[in-house]
Amino acid sequence: MAEDEHTDMYHLIDALEAVISASDPEKREVLARTIDAYAEDNPDDFFWAIGAQSPVLLYQVIMTIDAACRPTSQSKPRPVIRLVDRKPE
Repeated sequence: MAEDEHTDMYHLIDALEAVISASDPEKREVLARTIDAYAEDNPDDFFWAIGAQSPVLLYQVIMTIDAACRPTSQSKPRPVIRLVDRKPE
């Protein structure tokens, strides 16, 4: 990257993905299991972090780490959780 180029969140995300993807597959598997366990044990926090209510950077970081630590075929789609109840019409 050139010295005068602005570093944005996508540069950060790409760097994180490259490091995680290049790391030991066993360590990536441990990270993937830890993310899954955190999501199960702390669903409110986890789904807030990847939902529409969270900052875009946090969403990108969490999703990039999650995707980079497991093979593509094992990526888990995460549903969007709405935190506001809507009254039936």
